[in-house]
Amino acid sequence: MTFWVKQEFFDLSKFWAAVARGFGGIPVKEGAELGLIRNSQKAFDQKRVLYVTPEGHRAFNTERELQIRNGCAMVALRSGVPIIPVITNRAIRPFRLAKYKVGTAIDTTQFLVDGKPTKEGIAELSAVLQKTMNDMLVGFEKKERVKKWQKAPTVVGRAIVIKNENLLVMKRVKHGEEYYTLPGGHLEEGETVKTATERETAEETGVEVTAFRELYKYHFRGSREPGHQTFMVCEYKSGEPHKTDAEEYTDESRDNGTYEPMWLPMAELKTAPLRPACIKKQLVRDYKKKGSRLPFPLRLVKGKR
Repeated sequence: MTFWVKQEFFDLSKFWAAVARGFGGIPVKEGAELGLIRNSQKAFDQKRVLYVTPEGHRAFNTERELQIRNGCAMVALRSGVPIIPVITNRAIRPFRLAKYKVGTAIDTTQFLVDGKPTKEGIAELSAVLQKTMNDMLVGFEKKERVKKWQKAPTVVGRAIVIKNENLLVMKRVKHGEEYYTLPGGHLEEGETVKTATERETAEETGVEVTAFRELYKYHFRGSREPGHQTFMVCEYKSGEPHKTDAEEYTDESRDNGTYEPMWLPMAELKTAPLRPACIKKQLVRDYKKKGSRLPFPLRLVKGKR
């Protein structure tokens, strides 16, 4: 097999030039098309197969349309050899499997005019090759890796608001059990986690905040549908926690117990029954290290609810 290799690779050093030639490399240099055609013809005369990347570079983005250049068609027409389209689904790496598709050989003689190549014939052959290879890409689309928490249908945004060494929480009493949660709620249609967190915090506690970064993600499974909660660090703007006209306080048909928004001293957080417990544990640890700004990268927290 013979390969087209950029001239820059030959210019690196004598060693790499010898390596390229040893593997059958043919130098490709802009403005030296005649030499490229002549060297390619020699390879065909030796019954060798010429491997070409028709886009002019290695391309592995299977989600965009290929842009075939005319070099491949020009050499094939001048040499009178067929073209076999081949595509792969990923970059070639050692010890990693890749899928290939091999198409039907394209007879290039049908694009000759009176037995000779023309500009129109080269352009037409390039267009046929491009359509053929684009059609072959069907089924090779890159599958997006979806993490476990991203598959969950329920998305909840919750706020971490710290003011003067106090954490904004919702004190809850349900079925005789007393515990704390962070304010927040489900996303509505068209909302982002940021806007939902700010809205829910204001509706539930009367405190205006600005959510400025995601800190934790927590995947949960309970009696209801599974989902994930995003805990966002928020900057306090105005207001003091008080009961509002949110449905948590006004809807008597809800069997969710009682709510009371309040400030919880950070000094008491370690022993306070804040849920989820794994988030409380991580928050205590991070606050001890970095303080109220909590400048950490996003963490996926696992543990008990």
